Amino acid sequence: MLGFDSHCHLHFHDFDKDLTEVIERSAAAGISHILIPSTDVKTSERSADIAEKYSLYSAAAFHPDHLPDDSTADEDWSSLKNVLLRPRTIAIGETGLDFYHNTFKPEKQIFWFRRHIQLAESLGYPLIVHSRDAESEVLDHLPEKPPVPVILHCWSGDQRLTDVAVSRGYYIGVDGPVTYKKNGDLRSVVSSVPRKQILVETDSPFLPPEPFRGRRNEPANTRLIVMKIRELQGGSESIESTSFTLWENAMRAYRLHPENRRADVVYRYGDSLYVNVTSKCQNSCIFCIRNTADGIADYNLRYTQDPSDQLVLSTIKEFPVEKFKELVFCGFGEPTLRTQLIMKASAAVRARGVRTRLDTNGLCTSFMNEDKVLELLSSFDSVSISLNASGAREYNRICPSEVENSWEHLMRFIRLAGRSHIETQLSAVKNSGADIQRVTALAKRLQMPLKVR
Repeated sequence: MLGFDSHCHLHFHDFDKDLTEVIERSAAAGISHILIPSTDVKTSERSADIAEKYSLYSAAAFHPDHLPDDSTADEDWSSLKNVLLRPRTIAIGETGLDFYHNTFKPEKQIFWFRRHIQLAESLGYPLIVHSRDAESEVLDHLPEKPPVPVILHCWSGDQRLTDVAVSRGYYIGVDGPVTYKKNGDLRSVVSSVPRKQILVETDSPFLPPEPFRGRRNEPANTRLIVMKIRELQGGSESIESTSFTLWENAMRAYRLHPENRRADVVYRYGDSLYVNVTSKCQNSCIFCIRNTADGIADYNLRYTQDPSDQLVLSTIKEFPVEKFKELVFCGFGEPTLRTQLIMKASAAVRARGVRTRLDTNGLCTSFMNEDKVLELLSSFDSVSISLNASGAREYNRICPSEVENSWEHLMRFIRLAGRSHIETQLSAVKNSGADIQRVTALAKRLQMPLKVR
């Protein structure tokens, strides 16, 4: 059985002593995926650590009961965004409004809720929404046509509010209380939600389903909630079929499904931040990672459709790029295929005092004149050019290209880089089939440093 516990707080201390066993039990119960939402910076970091260690997923946000101090708000907000750069942190959550506990005044809760909504939209991340005694107010602040998936966690709105939420395409999170005997109204609401918009959650360690009330909840109990959802939705399918439907719903909600999988616009590598602008490339290099993987270090970098200029620019704007040595424009392809975008983005980053580097195959002279190439180079602080061969024959063997006379275009670009006086480095891949000795000799003749990687 494939199962997805779409909301489970494994970061809480309730699981400190037996976290591995809890995850093993969930796997034995058929739970193949778990999403760990968070409540502040510290729990977001803890959730990201757990997600990376156990191949799960996490989210980061300030819960309405755990908002930052006004005196440290900017620093805390920047730290939270930094967690969102972790490879398995894939959503914003849980944020929202809580007028039951009223830990903070409604105005402050609304300010931070709206801030999280804007961040999710800027990054293209799914949004996990908490609401307690504030269901109507939550809907008032959420967009009617959301550009990102919206997940209403542990939803307890009445039928009218649920109809509104469903009509907007929001996902409805269903938890253990749906199994409680006195929750007839909730079961009636859940039975009315289209099956494709239901997510199953445990909210562990809270809200255990019957017959485990009073005990610590854990993701292995997901099955009991799935069984109740199956019953409320008519009970005609097998438990495995219902669980698979709910699994697919969560995969779509968190943009992990092949039909809508999100690729990372930015990713961390070493002390640099990389910008992934395209999956298109003129070359089919035999050593390229694209031949064997969809990304690196748990980041998904393969686009089904290249990101919009707006998404790339808003993502760079939101993240704390100042914390990194440099911003590198690369891509799971060739970045110069999006020349205007990378020039505009580089200018915005350099205005924030951050160095920028262009990683390129050097073939843009096939579609740009010399003046445009020099203008492009002037937009960056440095450039790294993939050499990868000592001559045309070797290059055509190792880096077959759709560009006619690709080697000549590469040499032309290298000469223009030399003329531009930009800091330039050539690169070659070890064990690619290239004669590294001859490649090194060529780099010396070109009077440029070579990095063999």
